[in-house]
Amino acid sequence: MEQKYDKWIEINLEDITHNLQEIRGLMDKESRLIAVVKANAYGLGAAEIARHLAEQGVDFFGVTFLSEALELREHGIRADILIFSPLHPEEYGTAVDHDLIVTVASREDWLAVQQEARDRRIRIHLKLDTGMGRFGLMGYDAENVAQEAFVHNNVALEGIYTHFASPGDYKHTHHQFSIFENLLQRLDEKGIKVACRHCCASSAFLRYPSMRLDAVRIGTLLWGQYPAGTISPVLKLRDVYHFKARIIAIRQMAKGSSLGYYHTHKLRKNAVIAIVPAGLADGWGLEALPKPSGWLDMIKMVIKPIAMFFNLNLAGPRIIIGNGEVFVRGKIFMQFCLVEVPPGMEVKTGDSVEIPVKRTLASLSIKRIYRQESSFASEKTANGITRNGIMY
Repeated sequence: MEQKYDKWIEINLEDITHNLQEIRGLMDKESRLIAVVKANAYGLGAAEIARHLAEQGVDFFGVTFLSEALELREHGIRADILIFSPLHPEEYGTAVDHDLIVTVASREDWLAVQQEARDRRIRIHLKLDTGMGRFGLMGYDAENVAQEAFVHNNVALEGIYTHFASPGDYKHTHHQFSIFENLLQRLDEKGIKVACRHCCASSAFLRYPSMRLDAVRIGTLLWGQYPAGTISPVLKLRDVYHFKARIIAIRQMAKGSSLGYYHTHKLRKNAVIAIVPAGLADGWGLEALPKPSGWLDMIKMVIKPIAMFFNLNLAGPRIIIGNGEVFVRGKIFMQFCLVEVPPGMEVKTGDSVEIPVKRTLASLSIKRIYRQESSFASEKTANGITRNGIMY
């Protein structure tokens, strides 16, 4: 029996498999794929996504925090897991208990690792700051820590990595890579061999094949999106994520009617208005406001709210009904939004719509439904994974 939700997130596991195969087609055979499932796999559901990728042969995962790594272990993921963020001193024991790989990004991290390694083995990757400015060892400090780690009986120095600040900036990226290469060369001259050297995330992976080294960290590409400013004619990616909802009511509204709080939209003609049960609480209508990347970006950011104020269609939020886009009218509510149905488009209550809610902003309370082999194999709530067999 079909179970219906008023809103849900549909994730196509077959499309993730397709994207994984496309990425592997560009990789060197000797290179490892580190599947990045941080931030709840970018909103897709980390445990279920990692389980599926593991079934496809992925044996290395990357997360930001210890809690994210523990979630994967709790759901049966036995593959290697690298934690990108430094840990608090009291967390290293838990990391060792669960066979996790920790990042050493400072002399303080290294001291904490040595403390934990007095009587048991700990696995580490060194993080080098080459220009990101977030965290990481610098210059000769990195070299010294690498030397000490290499000869420590209870420390497994398994990897070393850095992170590019702006892969689209060719000059700066090559500058960062040269710093990283120089350190690797100095270590090599001292007989320090590190098996897993990595610096490329999704964007750099596409832009700089020569920098892929021993492993690549891939997140965004797996979900079917190209990083900002990049595209590859070789990769044929599929978007795996679809936020959907069902129309809950339909109204006939007269010309001049006001819609929403503060009467922010007034109808210019008679219209059919569909009410969709998705709003701010679900992540719909929320946007990050980053610093403009340039003059053109700033102009776009200034024009958009002006156009929305004057109800110009070029700027307003839209959702997809069938094969067409329709405009949201008025302010998005906490749990609803109003859309104007164009003349000639037939809709009824219960029809599904697709809403462009950003993956990482989508509420954890929204059901995640995983599609595989033209069926829905499982669902995820905020409380964890439930395998329900074939739902649809």
